[in-house]
Amino acid sequence: MTRQLRIKIPGGLYHIYSRGIDRRDIFRDDNDRDKFLEILQNTIGNSGWKCYAYCLMNNHYHILIESTDGDTSRGMHQLNGVYAQYFNWKHDRVGPLFQGRFKSILVDRENYFLELCRYIVLNPVRAGVVKSPEEYYWSSYRTTSGLDNQKTCIDRKIVLSRFAGDNDSDAFAWAAYSQFVNEGLDKDFSPFEIKGDLILGDRKFVESLKEEIEKEKDNTDFAKFQRTAHRPDLVELLDPLTVSLRGTRNAAVGEAYNIFGYTQKEIAGFLGINVSTVYRILRSI
Repeated sequence: MTRQLRIKIPGGLYHIYSRGIDRRDIFRDDNDRDKFLEILQNTIGNSGWKCYAYCLMNNHYHILIESTDGDTSRGMHQLNGVYAQYFNWKHDRVGPLFQGRFKSILVDRENYFLELCRYIVLNPVRAGVVKSPEEYYWSSYRTTSGLDNQKTCIDRKIVLSRFAGDNDSDAFAWAAYSQFVNEGLDKDFSPFEIKGDLILGDRKFVESLKEEIEKEKDNTDFAKFQRTAHRPDLVELLDPLTVSLRGTRNAAVGEAYNIFGYTQKEIAGFLGINVSTVYRILRSI
């Protein structure tokens, strides 16, 4: 069974989320949520993290953190491990609390920092739990927007600095942040395109990580699609000119599958052909 590849970039921005096993609740009451935030605060102090956004849903949570050394595993071992021990003790249960290992997505700060801050706190609204983000007390929205007192686990100054402009007023930044978040309610929701289940960023950002990713290019402990997360998109590999001739098409399909780790289903869907056809192409080369 393959492991999750982790990209360690000092000062990197990471969107981390973790779900309950079999989609079961990991928070049963407000005391559980308070305890989790207490453990998160301790983890931030011990791991050299900064936390810019969070949201605690019933069966999963999201956090957006900056890691001084790029190592998210050490902090997450404390956060999930200590919380699971507490939860099992309190609710008289045994066994794993979380579904597998946590997800850690390295984020292109320049292009996605604010989008992730908004996406995370809008989770309860999109799930139909509340109608507006200020109604939900278990995300960072109320603290960042100035509705609640500053929580020590949140570094809201960095977020609000993006909205302050030349105005020194906290109230101005709070209002601008709130407007930005609420504008997201009127936008069509489109899931972010995450490369290799590892990276959220544009092509330039992904290319900048090529050297780090290729350190594990031959490590079969990790899935090929992660070891090739910097790979070209299918539109580059299978452009109309390339696939117009059988010979170049077959070679391009083989490269997409064998070298860059695209699945037969992905290739078939892009070309508009049956998976069985892709299978025959791969058998022929």
